[in-house]
Amino acid sequence: MNVTKWHAADGVRMKKIAFYALLFSFMWAALFSVGSVAADTNSSPLPYDTSSTSQSKTPSSATNKATSKTASKIEVPHYIGAQACQSCHQSEFAQWQQSDHFKAMQDATKDSVLGDFADTDVEFHNIKTRFFVENGHYKITTNNKQNKVQTFDVPYTFGFYPLQQYLVDVGEGKLQAFNIAWDSRSKEEGGQRWFHLQPIEKITSEHPFFWQRHFQNWNSRCADCHTTNLKRNFEPKTNSFDTQFSEVNVACESCHGPAEQHVKLAKSDSLNKDNSGFSQLLPAVKNFAFSPNNPIAHADSKPNNSEINVCARCHSLRTPLSHPFSVADAKQPQQSFVDDNRLEWIRAPFYNVNGSINEEVFVAGSFMQSKMQHAGVTCSNCHNAHTGKVKIQGNGLCLQCHQAETFNSPEHHHHTPQTGGAMCVNCHMPEKTYMGVDDRRDHSFTIPDISFHTASSEPQACLACHDKEDKHWRAASQKVWGSNAKVNTWQTARQHVQVGAPQGLVEAIAFIQDPSNSRLRQASLLADLNQYRSQQGVDIAIENLESDNTLLRRAAVESLNILSPQARWQVLSPKLSDPSKSVRFEMANLLMDSVGQLSRADKAKLMPLLDEYREMLKLNADSPITQLAIGNLNLNLGDLAGAEQAYLTAYKIEPSYIPVLIQISEFYRQQGQDEKGAGYLAKALKVEPNNAHANHALGLFKIRQKQYGAALVNLKIAAHSGEAIPSFAYIYAVALDHQGHTNVAITELEHAHQSWPDEIEVLNALISYLKKSGKPEKAKQYESKLQTLQQ
Repeated sequence: MNVTKWHAADGVRMKKIAFYALLFSFMWAALFSVGSVAADTNSSPLPYDTSSTSQSKTPSSATNKATSKTASKIEVPHYIGAQACQSCHQSEFAQWQQSDHFKAMQDATKDSVLGDFADTDVEFHNIKTRFFVENGHYKITTNNKQNKVQTFDVPYTFGFYPLQQYLVDVGEGKLQAFNIAWDSRSKEEGGQRWFHLQPIEKITSEHPFFWQRHFQNWNSRCADCHTTNLKRNFEPKTNSFDTQFSEVNVACESCHGPAEQHVKLAKSDSLNKDNSGFSQLLPAVKNFAFSPNNPIAHADSKPNNSEINVCARCHSLRTPLSHPFSVADAKQPQQSFVDDNRLEWIRAPFYNVNGSINEEVFVAGSFMQSKMQHAGVTCSNCHNAHTGKVKIQGNGLCLQCHQAETFNSPEHHHHTPQTGGAMCVNCHMPEKTYMGVDDRRDHSFTIPDISFHTASSEPQACLACHDKEDKHWRAASQKVWGSNAKVNTWQTARQHVQVGAPQGLVEAIAFIQDPSNSRLRQASLLADLNQYRSQQGVDIAIENLESDNTLLRRAAVESLNILSPQARWQVLSPKLSDPSKSVRFEMANLLMDSVGQLSRADKAKLMPLLDEYREMLKLNADSPITQLAIGNLNLNLGDLAGAEQAYLTAYKIEPSYIPVLIQISEFYRQQGQDEKGAGYLAKALKVEPNNAHANHALGLFKIRQKQYGAALVNLKIAAHSGEAIPSFAYIYAVALDHQGHTNVAITELEHAHQSWPDEIEVLNALISYLKKSGKPEKAKQYESKLQTLQQ
């Protein structure tokens, strides 16, 4: 990976700000308990930055030290630098110098800068930008966040192939990843040009994706995975950084940990297999051997997750809960990756229903759900750990463990040998393009579904080469593959759970209870069972609280959010000392709204967990969503001033981020300052006039102000939005009926029922309004559906 993961996720995943806000509100509505944006309900969506693959920090201080290479590089006792490794590890050091890790971030020099800075002018989104060199320093002249033309220094390059970004020093210790990038591919490939990373968005200085805003900030969103030993040093009061690092790129100690003790042992000839001087131990690569009558090799020893614990800390879509290599004693082992990180579940919109990549997820989540990882395959079985490149080109890489006679034959792949269709990776690791030019392969190693049973089962790997509308190809494919197509129990369950279909509950429980299935996939289903609000779902969640697998325990806790605060406490209070940070984080989030209902003794038992939760949140305090979470914690603890301060800090970090604006308005509503909150909703609609959540919240505000006619305009936009949820349609229908438009309300509810056929609230309202309008027979038709759902 050679570009910032935070930025990659934004640039590709967020095609629309509306989708962006919905995406995070969907993901984290259950994570952070907040006040409602609906009238007297209790489900306001509040996101958290899962687009992060790591915590981030910046290399310049409030005195603008980013341009000073020495000021931003610090000496840390346990980190001694890559040069200290070279004398004993010359081969590995030389390989690393050719790697993406080495080039992840570099000082901007004539040797590292690939883009055309020869006084070059470009224009994107009606903003003119000039790239040039002055007195040996690389510079960019463009519009700043005040929409004024300004010249900025470029102290660092960011990545190198197939694109290169540039880090811009804007003061306050902040470096920003400029979103006009250089296409470093050859001209024959369409490269050697400047291009904008958000070509579709209408980027202005107030847009959340404008280059000088939070979502382009290197410190908080990119730095941790592009430098070694980063210290973010964020100051919330001033919204500034004093970020420092020991090496400008991803060096030896990024993976192995601080090397001071290792070198001391080496110099004293004291190294041994039990004491390497490193806290992170990387075992030897496993050997795979074939057994008789089995075309697939098997590992010669028990699977080990040590490489995942190292690689996934940057190569995953996750929220960090601790600093890497944060222990003072190098001999003390770290927790596993899934213990001190919240890995994103395998669910939409990040993944397709078959588990393949949709948005940018940075590999680990894909790989950890695969049969390969389940069988003991690790990163270095395929990749050279120091170059990052695959060990063998072509099918030979896969044939290490898959016999050629079975798998490298037309009988298996049904394509002409030596063609693209006969390449293992093209069927089982299809590519998807991110950041405009960066093709990345899926690592879930899925088997293409060629059944064509539903639109979601269409084989995307095949469609990369074949025309979807080619009836001859479809017929031929179904003839060759269709009779052998097996039911994909994961895909079926994921698809049904994703839309809340009744059969999804039974299918998911069956999948979760099958020990042969991927734990990550099982946990991803378990975490979503709360939408069924069923006793079966609660029972299997409680059962998995005893699991020896961290992911399943964490998912079980998340799934229990449908219980009342008292019931949650009763179930979870015996588990407060769970050994995994990620599980404890989930419990703290779920239990914090119980504080006011607990006895003094029980509150004393809970407070240490909430204190730890606050410390974990502080790791990402430079994120607006984390500040919302801190605000929610303060609110639940009765600290209104602290809650308001955190919410306003979130606003200071990113004043155009819609979830922040909505939550601040909701906070002021709860405090009886509705008019004060309305200004934040107006700001949200200025950012994106058709945002569903902002329109819904503003419509409710107008109802509270008795502006009923005006409220209908906003509620309609929300209910008709592509990001609508059932409650938007329901509340719009209630408002219509209140204004005497019962027949229109019925029509709206009928459309809503078609979109969400299992929503009981919608059905109840529809039946009520049909009876009210003198249509009892039609109401009976829906009553029978309601009875079926309630059985």
